[in-house]
Amino acid sequence: MGGTVARVRRDLGPGRARAWWSVMFLCLVLLVAMIAFDIMHRLHVTRGMFPSFDHWRFDSDADQSISEMLGYVQSLVAHGALLYLGTKLKDAWTHIVLAQTMLLVVLDDYLRLHETMRETFVDILRLQPAFGLRAEDIGELFAWVTLGTPVLVLFAVAWHHSSDRARSQARLLIIGFAVIVFFAVIVDMTAVFLEVFGIAQGAAGWQGRTYYVLTLVESTGELAGQSIVMLIALYFLFEQIEEHDRATHPRPRPARS
Repeated sequence: MGGTVARVRRDLGPGRARAWWSVMFLCLVLLVAMIAFDIMHRLHVTRGMFPSFDHWRFDSDADQSISEMLGYVQSLVAHGALLYLGTKLKDAWTHIVLAQTMLLVVLDDYLRLHETMRETFVDILRLQPAFGLRAEDIGELFAWVTLGTPVLVLFAVAWHHSSDRARSQARLLIIGFAVIVFFAVIVDMTAVFLEVFGIAQGAAGWQGRTYYVLTLVESTGELAGQSIVMLIALYFLFEQIEEHDRATHPRPRPARS
């Protein structure tokens, strides 16, 4: 841990290192708070406890919830940081594509793009239930493919034309995106498959509790993925600013005795 702190201070400088660690700590506190709010909201709905958390926005699985709004902020910060890096680093086309992808994440959540596309595919293709999936679930998979394919193609082209440094940074950023996709798609589809065992919204007993845990894990995982992308983007942003400062304002060397 000490080596990590020393490396961060070296790369970012003391002031920016403190700022970055503060943002990281704030993200962790907010993530824990979102989980606590969701649990207290659940306990109010099921057992009448914590009446102050009655409002539906405390439900992290609900659209326009506090958790989702926090995700918007993190995604937009990451978008701005990556866009800045894309213009300052040499041949950082990967960063520009990833920046626009974070903007797409916000627009998809806020405008319910994949939900609207899902309904369109169901109506136009007249999809029927298959493989244990409902028609709307198959339509949602079509929507994810429609949204994701252009992003992957653009990223592949950008990767080919980007510098080694941009690629090195993009490898770390992909971790955060992988976390977002895993929880938003894989965990979500897992919850759908488990409906055959009675694990569904509104179910009684252990099935209802299991469904609640899955939705809480999904929303928390998505928020954590957005935090990871934002923190990595800010790290590289602060590093770039520190390098520019050192180049334009070199620190005087200590005088020899």
